[in-house]
Amino acid sequence: MAGTFNVTTGSTLSLGTYSTIIGSTGTDVITLQTAGNTLSISALETLIGTTGTEFITLTSGSTLQVSLLETLVGSTSTDVVSIGTSGSTMLVSLLETITGGAGTDVISLGTAGSTMLVSLLETVTGDVGTDVITLGTAGNTILVSALETLTGAAGTDIVTLGSGGNTLLASAIETLTGGNGTDVVTLGTTGNTLLVSAVETIFGSTGTDVITLVSGGSTILVSAIETLTGAAGTDVVTLGSAGNTLLVSLVETLTGGNGTDVVTLVTTGNTILV
Repeated sequence: MAGTFNVTTGSTLSLGTYSTIIGSTGTDVITLQTAGNTLSISALETLIGTTGTEFITLTSGSTLQVSLLETLVGSTSTDVVSIGTSGSTMLVSLLETITGGAGTDVISLGTAGSTMLVSLLETVTGDVGTDVITLGTAGNTILVSALETLTGAAGTDIVTLGSGGNTLLASAIETLTGGNGTDVVTLGTTGNTLLVSAVETIFGSTGTDVITLVSGGSTILVSAIETLTGAAGTDVVTLGSAGNTLLVSLVETLTGGNGTDVVTLVTTGNTILV
């Protein structure tokens, strides 16, 4: 049955096939019944999909909990979405805020580019547009790919980069692990204290950046970093060409660039090839 269904005030309903569902001023909980739906919704509080493929478009600003949806497109207003506890694999576009649940939530971003606040998601993958992601304050452990900008918050954020190679502007992240591809990371201007592994290039900014390498050993190009600390493995560091002034410890090999490099070694003793 196609057409528009207008929900009466504060309803919990199971519905068949409609093209449009319009909620009421009360709290509306809608469960879809047929296997796969393409519909527009507004003014709902909870929407639960089926085992089929659901394509949902929001027609006005929504604060909505969703489960078992495959594609969710936001409206031109502000859309705040939370995901149910069972976990979701979903393509999303034009949302302003998305919060995961207790399950594993794997989110892909649409091609138009997204500026979004995300929390409690396990995986976020960008697309050809410019994707600017801010992490929620509770702390996040997340795998990201194909993003242009990623900003952490007050909690501890542990970020792993996907395997395709990434060029990323990162700020306020505590731990950053690269993938199998070539990862080029630029740090935000406020200054960063960061544990890094498997990243090929990292550029500091105008703030004070303190980088610690993990114990497996690293081969990395760094620029505009103020403090660099190696670990138990063999760390091979090359300095960028603009010139660097930095404090170094526990690095085995250090190669300067074309600029003037001023390196201070910490007082505990170093064995280093320069």
